[in-house]
Amino acid sequence: MKYLDFFLILLQALVNSLAQVVMKKGVNMLNFQQSLWSLCISIATNVYIFCGVLIFVLALFLWLYLLSRYDLSFLYPTSSLAFVITALGGWFFLGESISFGRAAGIFLILMGVVCIAKS
Repeated sequence: MKYLDFFLILLQALVNSLAQVVMKKGVNMLNFQQSLWSLCISIATNVYIFCGVLIFVLALFLWLYLLSRYDLSFLYPTSSLAFVITALGGWFFLGESISFGRAAGIFLILMGVVCIAKS
């Protein structure tokens, strides 16, 4: 695997995670007790959710490019890096906690990605 390809796989996971964190920030601003119509308007006009969707589109284009170059059986497991990055992003940007169990899961995901990358 070339360094550029490894960078693109990591970038796709990072962009995907960024979209999740941005949309979570937007969802935290919503009032789910309002009517369905009002909630839909709030979602459609929330700048964080809108930006999160745009970032997801970028992640999709990166994913499609990577799918054209690699086996799905390799790429999909490596995309689990997004779980690690998202958990760290939630901790750093949203003040979420990472328990011992979550940290252990993150470690196991990283070890799995290392095994897949070496195959």
